[in-house]
Amino acid sequence: MARNPKYMQVAQDLKQKLAGYAYDQKLPTEAELVRMYDVSRQTVRVCLDILREENLIRSIQGSGSYYIGKNSLREKTMRIGVITTYISDYIFPSILRGIEETLTANSYSLMLNATNNSVSTENQILLALNENSIDGLIVEGTKTALPSPNASFYHRLAGSNIPMVFINGYYSNLRHENIIHVVTDDYKGGCIVTEHLAERGHRAIGSLFKSDDIQGINRYSGYIDTLARRNITINDSNVMWFTTESRETIISVSNPGLIKMINSCSAVVCYNDETAVRLSGILNTVPNTVKAVVSFDNCLRPDIRDTDFFSLEHPKGELGVTAVRKLLNMISGAKEQSVALDWKSP
Repeated sequence: MARNPKYMQVAQDLKQKLAGYAYDQKLPTEAELVRMYDVSRQTVRVCLDILREENLIRSIQGSGSYYIGKNSLREKTMRIGVITTYISDYIFPSILRGIEETLTANSYSLMLNATNNSVSTENQILLALNENSIDGLIVEGTKTALPSPNASFYHRLAGSNIPMVFINGYYSNLRHENIIHVVTDDYKGGCIVTEHLAERGHRAIGSLFKSDDIQGINRYSGYIDTLARRNITINDSNVMWFTTESRETIISVSNPGLIKMINSCSAVVCYNDETAVRLSGILNTVPNTVKAVVSFDNCLRPDIRDTDFFSLEHPKGELGVTAVRKLLNMISGAKEQSVALDWKSP
């Protein structure tokens, strides 16, 4: 009887060795496998292809191959996990309505949880999830400007063939074929609102951005690039940053840096409408030189006396629907790509 081809012999031996691997443990490099088995690099690559097809390993270009475990066949639960930072406030009801209506139309139910933008709460929610409780996951990440300390949980789910779609933001340290994102084009949005001010003659344009969410970083990038294109000086003291925890302290009448900024700028770019509303209370309280405020989401309208206000509209329902459609396609085995949705003019 003819012996198995060399690549099959090597693949079988590797499978036996992988049984002793921990999840996400790195395999030897291609060069090391060539020496171990005394075979050609092409034979090693064929072996790795076999392991990938059987969902035993994942490979990252420039990094190597990692053990992800054997995915057993599971019966569908017809449940989708949904994790958002908040549920009943601001733009979230509209996003969740788009998610729920689309899931219901496809005979799925949702398991809804909120993190309140807390990493530890996100951790507890993920601990309660497992590959047998849901078919997929829609997530608004917590503090997405920072590497996720919960990356191992997301990788475990993705490695168990649980696809997931991140909405609004995404973690830069999460890379997996089962993980994509559906977000707004925040860089372009930053460009649009800043250009809106520049076209109206504003040259001293301050800003209030959130530093722990990737949305704030990308909107800031659009803001500074537009100022540079317009040859408008970027003054560090006119750029204010806040986090989830420091918002009340930074956007406060007792913050001398903020008071200085609103007395040296004719316009301010705000991270979102909630930020603009908080700022409006200060503008209505103390003397200032601000004549225009621009923002994002077009959800809340601040009452700012003698001040123009402009806010881009968030594609709330569209974002929820798009996330669900892409997730269901992934559950069906299709490949999906991340997408950035355009902002809408109010």
